[in-house]
Amino acid sequence: MRNLFSLLAAGLAAGLAACAMQVPPAPVPGGDPNVDADAAQAPNASVELQYHVLAGEWAVQRGQRRAAAENYVEALRYSDDPALAARATRIAVFANEPELAFRAARAWAQRSPDDANAYKTAARLALQQADEDLLDRYVQRLMAAESEQPEAALRTLVEVLSGEPAQADLALSTMDEQVAEHDDLAAAHYARALLALRYERLEAAGESATRALALRPGWGEAVMLHAGVLVRQGDIDAARTRIDSLDGASGERAEYRIAFARMLVDSDENAAAADAFDWALELDPEDIDARFGLGVLALTLEQWQRAEQAFEQLYEAGNRADDAAYYRASAAESQEDYAEARRWYRRVAGGSHAFDAKLRAARMLYLEGDLAAARAELRTLRRDNPDLAERLFLAEGELLYEARRFDDAVAMYDRALKRHPGDTDLLYGRSLALERLGRIDEAAEDLRLSLAEEPDDPRALNALGYLLTNHTDRHQEALGYIERALEAEPDDAAIIDSMGWVQYRLGNLEKAREYLERAHDRFPDPEVAAHLGEVLWQLGKRDRARQVWQEALSETPDHPVLNETIERLTP
Repeated sequence: MRNLFSLLAAGLAAGLAACAMQVPPAPVPGGDPNVDADAAQAPNASVELQYHVLAGEWAVQRGQRRAAAENYVEALRYSDDPALAARATRIAVFANEPELAFRAARAWAQRSPDDANAYKTAARLALQQADEDLLDRYVQRLMAAESEQPEAALRTLVEVLSGEPAQADLALSTMDEQVAEHDDLAAAHYARALLALRYERLEAAGESATRALALRPGWGEAVMLHAGVLVRQGDIDAARTRIDSLDGASGERAEYRIAFARMLVDSDENAAAADAFDWALELDPEDIDARFGLGVLALTLEQWQRAEQAFEQLYEAGNRADDAAYYRASAAESQEDYAEARRWYRRVAGGSHAFDAKLRAARMLYLEGDLAAARAELRTLRRDNPDLAERLFLAEGELLYEARRFDDAVAMYDRALKRHPGDTDLLYGRSLALERLGRIDEAAEDLRLSLAEEPDDPRALNALGYLLTNHTDRHQEALGYIERALEAEPDDAAIIDSMGWVQYRLGNLEKAREYLERAHDRFPDPEVAAHLGEVLWQLGKRDRARQVWQEALSETPDHPVLNETIERLTP
């Protein structure tokens, strides 16, 4: 379900000033259920009104959303002020109290007969509450309020009726009533097509888009909408033909093709989307968005030459040059051409990737085999960027860890922690290096220090649980840490793997297998494969264990945990 707050944002504008505190001389006519005639005319009505408004504001300031909503809605019994009703509606919506919000919105709509925002909000909430009669009433009033601009009113109605999948049928039937009243208007059928598409009623969306085009041939928006339907139906060629039929200047037609490419990206049709960006560039070779989109997709598709060409052309033309250099470097790094990657990373002079490019340039030196030069570059960056020192220490620690220089990594982390005591990232990094040195108690202490700073950090919880699982017999204690980590991050493959491994250590083989199968499906890491294979081996499923190991070996033949496991268990 779409976030109701975003749906109501337009109708709840910030112009709601402080609500009037006076009592009306009489209740609102028309039987408004939120105004109690006796309450409004009671001698203490003014006191009650002020009490509930102030209590509501007090609750707002303290984050007590339900109490705020309840008090503001109760205040509506004593006042017919439309601003008060609007504020009560907004507060109830933000409190995620739909019934209270609907009560307030009904009052707002009744007290503001000329306010389209009130009707939009009330209609949205009526849809959410599946109140067909009130939805029809508010939609009719909304359309009447904007009768001089029916096309704009129909587009507004699409937004009002969107975002409630459980009420899709009611939303579409409500739109159908308006389409019937404007059957000769292309915009009405376009609106129905758009709403149907949002609710994944593709056949209905296609039919309505076709009807809109019959009434207004060549209408670009309707053509694009129909193309979007065809893309969702998997008929990309038909969608392309539709778009190719559009007239206009070359720049306008290029924009249609770019929009088509974005549709394809949204549908995970990346190869077709890259071709669509190329198609747009045939009409407008200077279009920056099309060339950049092509480059990014080519990177995703591992079409390196295509990506390199796109980003080099952008860089040479001075278009998004920093971004182009960064992604051109990424293409080279992905192909393990580290010297070329470093050359392009160093061309990134500014923008959002500037600092990361410097870090990656230093890393390229390490990957070229010059750890000393990489460390020297990181030290220079630390000197020039003291506010980013922690991140740079971490980058150096990661290089030392990868280089298996664990003593040097610990010494570096020691220096870093003297300057930044209690930094949880540095503590975590040092714990990894300490573990590899066999200094298990010290590694565990670092993780406990990290948890003292951030008690619910799933990374540290998982690391401590995994450490205790592997290096101690305190498996029940380890289970507690891993359970807390998994509660925080239930879909994290590393934590799922840890849970499987501790269950194995506890002797729960079937439960261990279940977790490890899940972890392996999500992330076939060689260490996960080692764990899963060992559990399968102990369960007597040895052919399956060998298969899991062999698949992992084909990708990472030198992985130490994987090889140790295989050597230990197989003859």
